[in-house]
Amino acid sequence: MGSKKVKAVVVDLDRIPPFNEAKKVNAAIKDYAKMLQADSMVQNFYAKIGTMGMADLQNALGGLPVRNFSAGQLVNTSTGEKFKMGGEYISQLNVSRGGEHTHACMPGCVIQCSNVYADAAGKEVVSPVEYETLGLLGTNCGISDPDDLAQLNFIANDLGVDTIELGATLAVLMEAGLGVFGDVKFMTDCLAELRRGTEQGRLWAQGTARVGAHYGVRRVPVIKKQAISAYDPRVVEATGITMMATAQGADHTAGNLPRLKTREMSAQELVEQSLAHQARVAANDSLGLCIFGMSVTNPNTEFIANAINAAHGTSLTKEFFEPLGREALRLEWEFNRRAGFTEKDDELPEFFYTEPLPPTNHVARFHASDVYGMYERLPS
Repeated sequence: MGSKKVKAVVVDLDRIPPFNEAKKVNAAIKDYAKMLQADSMVQNFYAKIGTMGMADLQNALGGLPVRNFSAGQLVNTSTGEKFKMGGEYISQLNVSRGGEHTHACMPGCVIQCSNVYADAAGKEVVSPVEYETLGLLGTNCGISDPDDLAQLNFIANDLGVDTIELGATLAVLMEAGLGVFGDVKFMTDCLAELRRGTEQGRLWAQGTARVGAHYGVRRVPVIKKQAISAYDPRVVEATGITMMATAQGADHTAGNLPRLKTREMSAQELVEQSLAHQARVAANDSLGLCIFGMSVTNPNTEFIANAINAAHGTSLTKEFFEPLGREALRLEWEFNRRAGFTEKDDELPEFFYTEPLPPTNHVARFHASDVYGMYERLPS
């Protein structure tokens, strides 16, 4: 769409579409909401802490992007030092200031993983602060104070730029010697250049891959020229395989398995884990369902099928679900194949294979040859 200068396609409906059996649809919506509200993952993680809780886990595991992916841990909490860039600290801080930490980003959402971040005076700064922003625009740039991060997050939102790509780009600029990691003024000055549309600003707005190539930086964390999200593939291996293979670029949401213990798994085992999860995610995406509700959706596919049947007058069974996801993955992969993507585009940047990541000192174990073509092997 971007190559065609199209930003969005908007379908504006003046009324709710007619349903085949409206009463059954409305009852299913209410039942689904009740299931989400009763689910422990939804309530104890997403609603209570939100995605920023993942920062605490990745800092502990050593898979957090720190200073342009040169380290996997910002703070060693076992020494007693407090990690301030995670959900455990920020949620308490935000609530104490009067911020909103269980927040629906759209009408009707019962997961409420969003937040409204408040400053020390109780004034709203930005909404929301998410894990990916904490990781890429925060720790990856050497930021250790959530108040600094929130201000940068606000500016990025105001400019309409992605905080993953932006954070990775700024860290590459620091790696190139244009700034120092942790220098908030340098980062805000860079954003001002983007806003003004200066020659430098237009260069930096082209993203991590092109900026890295322009300055001759060796450590450029991209796959298919898209910035890697806040999971270092040397440690978070199943998510790494997803990011390598997915047609969506370095997209963790295509099949994120951040808690999976992988060190004893072979490449084939990890590919199968990633592929199965990607199919479930693609099915949820295709149905317009939030992936944060998968702990409810995936075990209840018969309920989902019945709700769809009530809406559309179809006769789906629960077996429709995963084939739907697999077909979406095949179509995405085929689109990229016809667009010219090949096996080499699934490879990680070289530094992931050659630089051990402290504190685990792991290097990436898997190459494009291990993951390319996985979608061709999908059952129908």
